[in-house]
Amino acid sequence: MKLLPSKKFLWVIVPALLVLIALGYFAFLPIAEVAPVQRGTAIAAVYGTVRIEPINVVRVRAQNTGFIRLADPIAAGRAAIGRSVQKGELFATIADEATARQLQQAGADLQAAHERAELPLPSTEPLRVAEDSLKRVERLTSISNVPAVEYEKSKSEVTRLRGQLETERIERDRGLESLRGALTKLESQMKNSEIRSPIDGLLTGIKAIDSELVSEGNELFTVSSRKNFVRGEVNEEDVGEVKIGMSATLQVYAFRSQQFTAKVSAVLPAADPDTQRYTVMLDLENPPENLLAGMTGEMNIITGRHENALLAPTRGLLVDQALVVQNGVVQARTVKIGYRTLDNAEVLDGLNEGEQVIVADQDLFRPGQPARQRMVALSAGAGKR
Repeated sequence: MKLLPSKKFLWVIVPALLVLIALGYFAFLPIAEVAPVQRGTAIAAVYGTVRIEPINVVRVRAQNTGFIRLADPIAAGRAAIGRSVQKGELFATIADEATARQLQQAGADLQAAHERAELPLPSTEPLRVAEDSLKRVERLTSISNVPAVEYEKSKSEVTRLRGQLETERIERDRGLESLRGALTKLESQMKNSEIRSPIDGLLTGIKAIDSELVSEGNELFTVSSRKNFVRGEVNEEDVGEVKIGMSATLQVYAFRSQQFTAKVSAVLPAADPDTQRYTVMLDLENPPENLLAGMTGEMNIITGRHENALLAPTRGLLVDQALVVQNGVVQARTVKIGYRTLDNAEVLDGLNEGEQVIVADQDLFRPGQPARQRMVALSAGAGKR
């Protein structure tokens, strides 16, 4: 006798099979990564890269030739790079033995000249004798008939000796001044052998090795100011939109959790000859204390803004087309776009608030195709108009 399944059993097993089939079908549906269309602020922005640079960079060079001796803090070499320095702080001295010997000799010569200058000039005594003789002749002339030629001869001799004495005095003073000038020049040369910091700041480069021979003009040290500025670069096709005073948002790679604001302070008129990119100077608002020269990042210079705009993820747009998942089915939309950044694009027509736009692997989906959807969070990034 053949047993037939009861109706109760069929009512249980058939729905279960249908559920299993539906689950299997759903499990094999492609997964579409989607992000919502939502309200927000649409911006037009010029994208650029930024670099933190010191306001002043001074390269210290040798003023004479000789063997260099590094000062104690600097003798550590590369380990001293980054230390704080004060204006006038001694970095090194350049030994110049020839100049030192000349300086010593010049000092001795000047001292000897001063000692000689304290002695009477050679014509001093002959002038005194001639003046006494003239006085005697004058007295004799008043009491007797002394020939006039004798009086004129004595007077002429006094005049000659007075002129000679003045010449000797001028020559003595000229010799002293010459020796002082030579001594000052040698002292200046010796002073140039002392290499000192030209500004307050940070020691950022050392190219000298202790005890090596250096030549005049060799670059020895680099000193940078502690205060930094932001140097940005934008492409040639974007620089025309940048104006002084525009606001900008910055992302410095060393501070990934922070976003900074700045204003454009200058736009250099010439492009870099190698990259053909234009330099933009920015004033950073509330910079962190540990903002260091050499740090890099990205920026958006805001050139336009629309509040309460409808925004779609830029990743979900293919020129003017977008794919959305509605009721589990992929649909194609033609979209009219306004402002656009790398993150979001302003939707003027073609999408509605709340719709889910496919943001990855759009080439795997076709209109009318069933699909599952998985919401993804888009990371904030730099934008470009």
